[in-house]
Amino acid sequence: MIRSGDGPRHAAPDDRGSAPRQPSSRRDPATPGGARRAAHRRTGGAGRNAAARARGRWLALVVALAAVAAVVVVVLVRRDAAPRADGTTDADSTTDAAVAVPDALVAWLDADLPEGASVAVPPELRDGLLAAGADPGLLGDPAPEAGGDAATPALALAETAPEGSRLLARFEREGDPPLLLVDPGPVEPTPDERRQRETLAAAVLANPDTRTGGNAREVLTAADVDARLLALIAAATAQQGLGLAAFPRLPGEEAGTAPARRVLVDAYGGRPVPADDAATQRLVAWLDAQLPPFAPADVQVTGEGVLIAFDYAPGPDAVVGEATR
Repeated sequence: MIRSGDGPRHAAPDDRGSAPRQPSSRRDPATPGGARRAAHRRTGGAGRNAAARARGRWLALVVALAAVAAVVVVVLVRRDAAPRADGTTDADSTTDAAVAVPDALVAWLDADLPEGASVAVPPELRDGLLAAGADPGLLGDPAPEAGGDAATPALALAETAPEGSRLLARFEREGDPPLLLVDPGPVEPTPDERRQRETLAAAVLANPDTRTGGNAREVLTAADVDARLLALIAAATAQQGLGLAAFPRLPGEEAGTAPARRVLVDAYGGRPVPADDAATQRLVAWLDAQLPPFAPADVQVTGEGVLIAFDYAPGPDAVVGEATR
């Protein structure tokens, strides 16, 4: 199920940028400067008077156009800044629309969804999400139907969680109801899958090479761990032993809403991580060698340990069951 392999893969170096564009000459090469000056000297007095009258007419026209443009700008600015009955302006409304989308929501969507995932959003939030940097490919209009794919999320943003949905995260907004990110069609574990998860979590805790900190013991005791992550932890614990510093959650997530998908490891094989560079490299290489569905979506070496994270899946127990049959 889980095997070791070669070391971690490396990204290719960035491409070089293109050479800066060279400025073009503003002088017409077909008309030498001397020829232009000679033509100007050959102009007689009548020509100069006609040129002066023409310049006068052009100057009057330019002044008139500038005056009209200034009036238009003033009207537009005043119309945009004119307050409504509630004291707000059009500019205020644009700012409020962007502020209504919490940064933590965009960060969650960027960090926790696999390829192919979608999020149904109310029309009034779409522009705010796009302005805040959300991936347009994630955002959909129709509400997803219940009973979706166990591996590919079809989520929804709402102010009230639909009946039967799974609350994933809550994002507070100043002056507005919180935004709820929900899975309308979660794939719940069967009784057998639930018992298997509880048995595996108990085995991890019973292993003398397991060290827990933070909320790790509490989360494992409740078997509130994504089945993919739990299988990975169990395999590493059986082979080398792990220090589980905590199961951190993303901003907006609450304990008990969905199984933990992230763990911070601070020891591997009895050696501190990341203080012991050799142990850290072995752990990262082992994680990099895993195959789906046990391959993490993200592995980060931080100052506190190695953070292992999986993307959200509506039915991780079913995904693991399908892979191990």
